[in-house]
Amino acid sequence: METNKCAPFLPVVLIIFLCFLIGCGTQDPGPELTAVMGTVSLNEKPLANADLHFIPVESTPGVGGEARTKEGGEFNVIYSRGGEGLPAGNYRVTVSYRLMPDGSPVPEGDTTPPIESPATEQLPRKYSDYDHSQLKATIAPGKPVDLKLTSKN
Repeated sequence: METNKCAPFLPVVLIIFLCFLIGCGTQDPGPELTAVMGTVSLNEKPLANADLHFIPVESTPGVGGEARTKEGGEFNVIYSRGGEGLPAGNYRVTVSYRLMPDGSPVPEGDTTPPIESPATEQLPRKYSDYDHSQLKATIAPGKPVDLKLTSKN
């Protein structure tokens, strides 16, 4: 009588295949996002072309988000994993306003690391530095985020 040499491996292959199918069918949708809009002003004037980063703190879920201010200082936050807004909760915020040597803002979407860029930061570290930012925001439905900065240290 001839035996099939693959027969002992058949249950293992079947289990791996089923795990693959189950794993492909379930995807975590992530936390519920709340639309986040607001304004940034510097010395009571709208600040255009500033880059914002929202970092979740305490028990706030998610990975944070980014925004770039428009001409009137307005912004809308984009979640770091796609989508608009952030999960409700508390955030530390950084605001960076870097200018190129000719005085123009860093182009939107520029991925050059700051250490390699000829641009220089125009805001104090208490706003622009990840480790030193004193800016905080609480994200809640329908609550805009208005950041009022001063150039005084």
